[in-house]
Amino acid sequence: MAAWTSAGEVLGAWIGDDVPTDSPLIDKWIGKAEREIRFRIPGIQARITAVEVDLLENTVDVVVAMVTRVFRNPDGTRSMSTGEGPFSEQRTFGGDTPGTLALTSDELEKLRGARLSGRAFSIDMIPSTSPFASVVVA
Repeated sequence: MAAWTSAGEVLGAWIGDDVPTDSPLIDKWIGKAEREIRFRIPGIQARITAVEVDLLENTVDVVVAMVTRVFRNPDGTRSMSTGEGPFSEQRTFGGDTPGTLALTSDELEKLRGARLSGRAFSIDMIPSTSPFASVVVA
């Protein structure tokens, strides 16, 4: 299978001082992330090969985000706090599975090509034959 992402792309997108230095390990996790995407989105390689607009770039962005989450929180910690004297610091990692190689729902939608409507759920109760069907209610 073709690799979509390189360790250089993960390192180039890194923010902060704790940049990973083991490029072969990064490549290993990139491979895992790309296999996960192929499993979750069957046919994605054919869509990329057909040069679907922005799909390759979106896929690279998602792989970089997945790998970055693993390297930032390799222990899968949900939250941690430290303190000394009157000072304390707490850090909470977001997501359902912090530190794991998983796709978020937004990332899945991005790769599937789904567009968010801005509404969680709606059913149009006005029949298309109604004179009010063309009226848009905000």
